[in-house]
Amino acid sequence: MICPSCGKEAPEHAESCPHCGEELHAPGPPPRLLGQIQGLLPAEPVITSGRLIDPTHVVPLQALPTADQVAAPDPQNQPATTTPATNGIGAGAPLQTPPAATSPTTPHALPQQDAPGHWMIASLFFLVIAFGVLWHTGGTGGAPVRPAVKNAYAFIEILPSDARVLISWDYDPATQGELQLLAQPLLLHLQQKKVRMTFVSLRPFGVNVAYDTLVGAFYQQEHTVMAAPPPARLGFIPGEGIALRSLALSPIQTSSAPRISALSMAMEPDMDVAAFDLIIQFSADMASSRDWVEQVSTQWQTPLIVAASGAVAPMLRPYEQTGQIRVLLAGYPDALAYEQLLGQRGPATRQATSQTLALLLFLGIVSFAALRSLL
Repeated sequence: MICPSCGKEAPEHAESCPHCGEELHAPGPPPRLLGQIQGLLPAEPVITSGRLIDPTHVVPLQALPTADQVAAPDPQNQPATTTPATNGIGAGAPLQTPPAATSPTTPHALPQQDAPGHWMIASLFFLVIAFGVLWHTGGTGGAPVRPAVKNAYAFIEILPSDARVLISWDYDPATQGELQLLAQPLLLHLQQKKVRMTFVSLRPFGVNVAYDTLVGAFYQQEHTVMAAPPPARLGFIPGEGIALRSLALSPIQTSSAPRISALSMAMEPDMDVAAFDLIIQFSADMASSRDWVEQVSTQWQTPLIVAASGAVAPMLRPYEQTGQIRVLLAGYPDALAYEQLLGQRGPATRQATSQTLALLLFLGIVSFAALRSLL
């Protein structure tokens, strides 16, 4: 052993150090590792559901059975059992459970609490619902109309009956459901003004979507014959920006049938795009609208109105702010507002009516559930 006091060696079984005289102790067992003492650690307590009973709880004397209760027969025809007393009360006393505060057959009813605040909250809730329904159904003046929608309506309204309008259908059937809502009221307004319309498209399917929109606008007039002249059709023009440059220089020469286009448009081959009083583009692509701005709007003074989808409109806002796009319309809200200005119940109005009915049904279910829970 090594003496802890002087550090010198001492005999193995010596009780004191022969050098300094300090008492020596035999080394104890080495400390156990954590892996060796895991089995010796107490297990974690098990938490059970329900109320835990305190083992030190003493039943008060008032809860113990009296002599009359001991002599009375058991209500369930079960004999009372006796056991030796271990708490000093007395031997041979019957061991019975203290009577419960409430009987299982006659439960104790909780006192009814009058809560007038619940009815105040319910009244406020129904007032908010009624205000929302009136606002959504047009009780406060209908759908909001942006200044851009009013400007577009004014541009078409001031056109003379012999005006020429060039319309470009630059969207595919994939986005037809959104843009057709906006195209039909504009086309209906142009038909009412009896202007000369010319259709052109930078997309292969533009001719088809233009035909569908024209048919839809025709049936909005309750199958009446339109007095406006039929639109001239330049058709699909491939080439994007280069095609727009050629179209701006000579729409007649750009057409695949120059003679027919000249007769239907009442234009000469040397006329450029400045012969049109208004240009309207229905766009679902940022690139096509940018080509119209760069190749046509910045070179000629013909006003350009772009009716774009909701995804493309935010990217075209700078062109509207600089005046290169005179009016920018976007998606379903502007279509609904334009139908409101036009006084026609088109597809956007019908869609709004369907949404209103669905909202009323949903609010009715919520109101019924809230009222039922209060009652």
